[in-house]
Amino acid sequence: MYDDIVAVVKNEPLTGGHFLLNLHSPRQAQATRPGQFAMVRLLGHMDVLLRRPMSIYDVKPAVSPQDQLAPVGSPEIIQLLYKIVGRGTRLMAELKPGDQVGLLGPLGHGFFEEEYLPLAEKVDEILLVAGGIGIAALLLPARQIAKAGLRQQLFFGGRTRDDLVAVEDFESHVQGITLATENGSRGHGGYVTEPLARYLGDHRHQQFLFMACGPWAMLRASVELARQYGHSCLVSMENRMGCGLGVCLGCSIRVVGTGHAAYERVCTEGPVFQAEKVIWEREEIPRI
Repeated sequence: MYDDIVAVVKNEPLTGGHFLLNLHSPRQAQATRPGQFAMVRLLGHMDVLLRRPMSIYDVKPAVSPQDQLAPVGSPEIIQLLYKIVGRGTRLMAELKPGDQVGLLGPLGHGFFEEEYLPLAEKVDEILLVAGGIGIAALLLPARQIAKAGLRQQLFFGGRTRDDLVAVEDFESHVQGITLATENGSRGHGGYVTEPLARYLGDHRHQQFLFMACGPWAMLRASVELARQYGHSCLVSMENRMGCGLGVCLGCSIRVVGTGHAAYERVCTEGPVFQAEKVIWEREEIPRI
């Protein structure tokens, strides 16, 4: 983990208010592992106090303007895929090449190959399940799985077609891609867990490993499908964060356990958890 001031190389607008932010940070890029995240601090904005947690979408070697061929060498660029949802991300969308931001990372317990690959090698296929900006957590694992020579499918859902960003980045890594939109503008009309359920029903005699990231409701539905059909599932959790270092406890979620062990922090013990460890019922706050 490093806390650096880094330069913006490119801040590319995509569809639906999404952006791909490229930051030059060699030592953070080289330390990044799949499924980790970074905390972005906007400089010069005293009204934006907290850093913004962002999944690390990709790490790449630098490319000079004179050489647009595929770059080679050690990673120097960290890519963050984000969507405008509030003041902080609106200000991020205004960043230009040469601007600087504070970057704390890489952070968190991600999709670490020594933990999931032994399990992945025993199944017929890995199912990547993403909802909305949750896709940002899955490209690095998808590339790692492809390098291991394992089969994988991507199930990706969003509200509209504009939410289905960066699909082309997965095409060379997966054996199939299933898209879904709630308004029916692209792919299946409805939730992504609906074609996922059909796929599981059509392949009842195969064994799968789920790797999922997205909104709570989508994760909960995916976990229920995995349980129903008897498959293992890893989830990358999203939650509000204050520090990203496990100090403020603001990102804690309920897990199987008692006392202090009934809660774990998304920023340190996560963001990746075994699905069966998470308590999926929302905690009710009593009225007093």
